[in-house]
Amino acid sequence: SEPLIEKPLHMNWDAKGRLWVVGSSMYTQIEPGAEEKDKLFVIEDTDGDGQADKSTVFADNLYIPSGVLPGDGGVYVANSTEIIFLKDTDGDGKADHRKVVLAGFGTEDTHHLVHTLRWGPEGMMWLNQSIYIHTHIETPYGVRRLMAGGMWHFRPETGRAEVFMRGLVNPWGHVFDEWGQSFMTDGAGGNGINWVFPRGTWAATPGAPRTLPGLNPGQPKHCGLEILSGKHVPEGYVGTMIAPDFRGHRINRFKLSENGTSAYNSTQVEDLVSSTHRAFRPIDVKMGPDGAIYIADWYNPIIQHGEVDFRDPRRDHKHGRIWRVSFEGRELEEMPEVEGASDMELTSLAVNSHFGFVREQATAELRNRDAGKVQEALGKMIYDGPTVLEEKIDLRRLWASQAVNRFHKDLAIELSAEGKAPETRAAALRAIYYNTGTTLESKEIVENAVLANHPRVRLWAVSVLAQLKDEPNTVQIALRALDGISDPDVYLDFAIWNICREHASNWQPQVAKGENPFRNAKDLLFALRALNYGGGGNHIFSGLENGEFSTDQEIAEVADWASRTGVSLDPLFEYALADGRTPEQQVTILNALADAARLKKAVPEGDKSRLAQFFKSENNGLFSAAANLAGPWKVEEARPDLEAAFLAAEKNPGRAEAALNGLRGLGTGKTPAFLRKIATNENASFQMRSLAVIGMTRMNPKVGAQLAIPVLKAAPDGNDTHGIFDAFLANKAGPPALAAELAKPENKLPQPIALAGLQKASSAATKPQGLINAIQKAGDLKPMKMALTPEEMEAMMKLVAEKGDPHRGEKIYRRAQLMCITCHAIGGAGGVIGPDLVSIGSSAPVDYLIDSMLQPSVKIKEGYHTVLVTMKNGDSFAGAIASENNDEIVVRDATGKENRLPKKDVAKQEISPVSLMPPGLTASLREDEFIDLVRFMSELGKEGEFSTKPNRYVRHWKALQPHERVRDAIGHYGDKIFAENEKTYVWTPIYARVDGSLPTDELPPQIGRGRNRHGAARFEIEVAQAGKIPLKIEAKLKDTSLFLGESEITLPEEGSEATVELNIEKPGRHTVTVAGLLGWGWDSVRVEIPSDVTGVEIVK
Repeated sequence: SEPLIEKPLHMNWDAKGRLWVVGSSMYTQIEPGAEEKDKLFVIEDTDGDGQADKSTVFADNLYIPSGVLPGDGGVYVANSTEIIFLKDTDGDGKADHRKVVLAGFGTEDTHHLVHTLRWGPEGMMWLNQSIYIHTHIETPYGVRRLMAGGMWHFRPETGRAEVFMRGLVNPWGHVFDEWGQSFMTDGAGGNGINWVFPRGTWAATPGAPRTLPGLNPGQPKHCGLEILSGKHVPEGYVGTMIAPDFRGHRINRFKLSENGTSAYNSTQVEDLVSSTHRAFRPIDVKMGPDGAIYIADWYNPIIQHGEVDFRDPRRDHKHGRIWRVSFEGRELEEMPEVEGASDMELTSLAVNSHFGFVREQATAELRNRDAGKVQEALGKMIYDGPTVLEEKIDLRRLWASQAVNRFHKDLAIELSAEGKAPETRAAALRAIYYNTGTTLESKEIVENAVLANHPRVRLWAVSVLAQLKDEPNTVQIALRALDGISDPDVYLDFAIWNICREHASNWQPQVAKGENPFRNAKDLLFALRALNYGGGGNHIFSGLENGEFSTDQEIAEVADWASRTGVSLDPLFEYALADGRTPEQQVTILNALADAARLKKAVPEGDKSRLAQFFKSENNGLFSAAANLAGPWKVEEARPDLEAAFLAAEKNPGRAEAALNGLRGLGTGKTPAFLRKIATNENASFQMRSLAVIGMTRMNPKVGAQLAIPVLKAAPDGNDTHGIFDAFLANKAGPPALAAELAKPENKLPQPIALAGLQKASSAATKPQGLINAIQKAGDLKPMKMALTPEEMEAMMKLVAEKGDPHRGEKIYRRAQLMCITCHAIGGAGGVIGPDLVSIGSSAPVDYLIDSMLQPSVKIKEGYHTVLVTMKNGDSFAGAIASENNDEIVVRDATGKENRLPKKDVAKQEISPVSLMPPGLTASLREDEFIDLVRFMSELGKEGEFSTKPNRYVRHWKALQPHERVRDAIGHYGDKIFAENEKTYVWTPIYARVDGSLPTDELPPQIGRGRNRHGAARFEIEVAQAGKIPLKIEAKLKDTSLFLGESEITLPEEGSEATVELNIEKPGRHTVTVAGLLGWGWDSVRVEIPSDVTGVEIVK
């Protein structure tokens, strides 16, 4: 700790057992006029007692150094926009030689600078950068660019730097496993461990049409990563990964296992360490030469970069810790001599040592040796042992050869051949990936590897193909990797998709000539969809007609391609009309045709009135899909069916809303009169009148405003009016039209209705102040005081600490009208509009939490600003950009709904200074409720009841909405009716509490005869292979029913906890339903899949 170091940011060991640490007292930003004074420390334990006793300042003129890596006789440092090499040439322990080895890294954000330097097993330097950094590096091989987050590999001796992967928001962790696979963590993501591979793109890659997921969705943000090895750590810890959860004051631990896909299962297990101290901020973790674990603790109560003022006096600028974690009673490692070892001894350490730390240090030292002598030493090595271990040894020989910038081609070919372990083959192909230019046989090697039994081998074969840009048939070979796989995992699918795009010049010209350069129509469709290219339609539609595309998934892919490329749509419409199509297939095609009309203004040339046949269907989805087409296709013959469906709104509201969309789309002829008649009919239901007002408002806001006032006055509840207010806020002419009507003295609103409108208007990205004022006046609402004085804030914080109850606060947080859970997730369970709150209590000060709820627009977290998209017709959409490509922008609004907007119809796109969280959202709370809510938020992520545990609890459920058939059927069939695959059931998302339990009093009641109230919820699991899966359930068992699919699982008649077995007969997705009688002690249910069960994923 200080004074030996200060504010540690990153650390690495050298071969002498010294710890090199860079620290920054200047973070977050240099003060104007100040000199650069951050330091690089060399820490030593000279007497071997496990405590540092010597510190040397090797350099003291750095600026926010964010990476350090000893090697090549000196040390590399990530210093703001550069990688510099420092060296002590006169032996005084201080740097006197300085050379810039890489320059051009961006400096837009000081905690996103180039960072996380480390050596790889192949002897290259690896380094990361984060999302807000734009990098342009000049190298001897040309300019290399990375315009956001991602990872580089670099050979200092040649100056070659290449981008390996793109994405992740703030990736401050990277390790290699024993097979040379790369894993990363993200300090601003939420996916735990990320397995990465070449050319892959992960979240937060600007402009990327597709991104990949991590292995632990909903897990905390992590800074740093290490994989445990050696004899000192317990056997059960070896091979597990540890990652600092700097927000939650703990070191998480993850166990990886195979799951039959390209990637891995990653399961969070018990933490390595945790702390209740608010300033404990672990941001790096490394194994040391003695086999112990070392943790860099940045030590700071404030960690927010953008949300808390740079000069906030609570920021700590001088403290810091390096903690040593050892295991009592276990033998420590002894660090061998590395720098003084002979070539033979050194290669033996690099290849044979059981301890990863030693292998890494020896490999780094090999870089300083004569390449010929190292090759000679490697050639003399003889191994006689188990085959699998022999393959590992041979891999390490291959890596050692690469460390001296030589490539053992024959060994790489041998290790990648059929018959070797999949891990070996994948690792050998990765080695070939870096050396394809010197491997004439690369193409022949991968032609075999793309058909390997293991998907990971196939993926790496495709990655090698991507390097062979001068070969003509790379895409055709890559597509063979799909052979024998009906549902490829997302990573393999991505790799093939990417090479189709990257090597498009190898196949697209032939398609443009009318040819199919691939084996069949399926391969052609995959390539066309990857490039979003509309050629080859004759081959695709011929394949559709002759049955080459026959499954629902294949038909959906054809339809999606057609909708996005604007090809002739008549064959697709004819296919939907033909006999023998299922409703699901017809829905898929009609939705695609609607997308084509919206995005490309493309419609079939044939008789479109035949669409009317779908309105006779009892299938709600098919009716809705047809209704959405009636407008853009101007199928006037659909009007009677649409009007009839609208008039039956109480019986089938979803069908009525779809009918309204169709009627609006038919235009301003007969539709306005129809809607006006309903809106002014006081005998009609509020639901129907409300829909009529919404429809009229979207067509003519001025008329809609005139109709809206009496309907708003008749509203039974403020929540029921949200749709009306949303309709006015959805068009730039809406707010002034409604404000003008509300300004009339006779147009007063009940306070609950006015409050609902005020909340909606206050959170609108367009800032309609005129409407806000009009609503306040019409509802006689007094302006709410949002800003607290310093004295009031101090008093509020005291009340939160002394009076706040987090358990009551969680109940308040889950109230539907507050919409907290609609926008925010906790541990991945909840909405995605706002940031995940899994560790907000351990990372944010209480005053920040209070301010954020009272004045959400004052401090908006990076990446969560509201985007306002205004269309040419005046419609406006506010939310977050979910995705964007050349044709459309997808805006996710505050309810989670995704609006797909054609780019050609966009008039303006801008960042709004208004948060999607309404400023008056908490105004309905009493002061004690607000205090409880803040206390709950302040506990999230802290050690205790409100930290998200690593247990594999089911957190994502779907609750059954009340259904008319339950009343009679429950008496005859019991809870089994809830497990039936009833098409008319409506299941809506519901999420578990922080402790993993689902409160049953939040389930919509299903009323049976005798007024008994039942509840039902379900979740899904994805299973890799058939077999028995244990499932732990906690509930009042005698009142609980459990079903796998439609088959009941017998539970014990007594008790509150049981472990049962699910008999999975085939791989794939399966539904598990839980049901029970509400109000008789059935308070909650918690379901868990044991952490040691592999090949099973809970669907999120």
